Amino acid sequence: MFMECVIVVMSSVLIVGGVATLGGGWLPAWYRNDVRRPVMFGWAQLTVASAGIITLLSHYKTNTPRLGVEGIALVVMMFGGWLAGLSEKPWRR
Repeated sequence: MFMECVIVVMSSVLIVGGVATLGGGWLPAWYRNDVRRPVMFGWAQLTVASAGIITLLSHYKTNTPRLGVEGIALVVMMFGGWLAGLSEKPWRR
Protein backbone atom coordinates (compact mmCIF):
# COMPACT_ATOMS: atom_id res chain seq x y z
CA MET A 1 0.00 0.00 0.00
CA PHE A 2 2.86 2.37 0.78
CA MET A 3 4.46 1.86 -2.64
CA GLU A 4 1.17 2.64 -4.37
CA CYS A 5 1.01 5.95 -2.50
CA VAL A 6 4.61 6.73 -3.49
CA ILE A 7 3.83 5.94 -7.14
CA VAL A 8 0.74 8.18 -7.09
CA VAL A 9 2.67 11.11 -5.59
CA MET A 10 5.65 10.60 -7.94
CA SER A 11 3.44 10.39 -11.03
CA SER A 12 1.43 13.45 -10.00
CA VAL A 13 4.54 15.55 -9.45
CA LEU A 14 6.05 14.42 -12.76
CA ILE A 15 2.84 15.11 -14.68
CA VAL A 16 2.59 18.63 -13.25
CA GLY A 17 6.28 19.26 -13.99
CA GLY A 18 6.02 17.85 -17.51
CA VAL A 19 2.98 19.93 -18.37
CA ALA A 20 4.61 23.06 -16.90
CA THR A 21 7.77 22.41 -18.91
CA LEU A 22 5.90 21.78 -22.15
CA GLY A 23 3.41 24.59 -21.65
CA GLY A 24 5.64 27.41 -20.52
CA GLY A 25 9.23 26.21 -20.61
CA TRP A 26 9.43 26.13 -16.81
CA LEU A 27 12.15 23.99 -15.27
CA PRO A 28 12.88 23.21 -11.61
CA ALA A 29 15.69 25.36 -10.22
CA TRP A 30 18.11 22.45 -9.87
CA TYR A 31 17.79 21.60 -13.60
CA ARG A 32 18.07 25.09 -15.11
CA ASN A 33 21.84 24.94 -15.58
CA ASP A 34 21.90 21.41 -16.97
CA VAL A 35 18.94 21.07 -19.34
CA ARG A 36 19.57 22.19 -22.90
CA ARG A 37 16.26 21.04 -24.44
CA PRO A 38 13.34 21.78 -22.12
CA VAL A 39 10.68 20.34 -24.46
CA MET A 40 12.42 16.97 -24.55
CA PHE A 41 12.82 17.12 -20.78
CA GLY A 42 9.07 17.71 -20.41
CA TRP A 43 8.32 14.68 -22.56
CA ALA A 44 10.77 12.66 -20.47
CA GLN A 45 8.90 13.62 -17.29
CA LEU A 46 5.57 12.63 -18.83
CA THR A 47 7.03 9.32 -20.04
CA VAL A 48 8.35 8.40 -16.59
CA ALA A 49 5.00 9.41 -15.06
CA SER A 50 3.19 7.15 -17.52
CA ALA A 51 5.47 4.27 -16.48
CA GLY A 52 4.42 4.86 -12.89
CA ILE A 53 0.76 4.83 -13.90
CA ILE A 54 1.27 1.58 -15.85
CA THR A 55 2.88 0.04 -12.77
CA LEU A 56 0.03 1.23 -10.58
CA LEU A 57 -2.57 -0.22 -12.95
CA SER A 58 -0.76 -3.56 -12.99
CA HIS A 59 -1.25 -3.80 -9.21
CA TYR A 60 -5.02 -3.55 -9.50
CA LYS A 61 -5.69 -5.53 -12.65
CA THR A 62 -5.94 -9.18 -11.61
CA ASN A 63 -6.41 -10.67 -15.10
CA THR A 64 -3.18 -9.32 -16.59
CA PRO A 65 0.21 -10.99 -16.23
CA ARG A 66 1.78 -8.66 -13.69
CA LEU A 67 5.40 -9.42 -14.59
CA GLY A 68 4.79 -8.61 -18.27
CA VAL A 69 3.04 -5.34 -17.54
CA GLU A 70 5.71 -4.27 -15.06
CA GLY A 71 8.35 -5.19 -17.63
CA ILE A 72 6.66 -2.88 -20.13
CA ALA A 73 6.56 -0.16 -17.46
CA LEU A 74 10.29 -0.66 -16.85
CA VAL A 75 11.04 -0.26 -20.56
CA VAL A 76 8.91 2.91 -20.70
CA MET A 77 10.70 4.28 -17.62
CA MET A 78 14.11 3.52 -19.16
CA PHE A 79 13.02 5.32 -22.33
CA GLY A 80 12.04 8.35 -20.23
CA GLY A 81 15.42 8.28 -18.52
CA TRP A 82 17.10 8.12 -21.92
CA LEU A 83 15.09 11.15 -23.08
CA ALA A 84 16.07 13.02 -19.91
CA GLY A 85 19.71 12.21 -20.59
CA LEU A 86 19.44 13.49 -24.16
CA SER A 87 17.90 16.74 -22.97
CA GLU A 88 20.88 17.63 -20.77
CA LYS A 89 24.09 19.34 -21.77
CA PRO A 90 27.00 17.05 -22.58
CA TRP A 91 29.88 16.72 -20.12
CA ARG A 92 32.84 18.99 -20.67
CA ARG A 93 36.03 17.27 -21.64
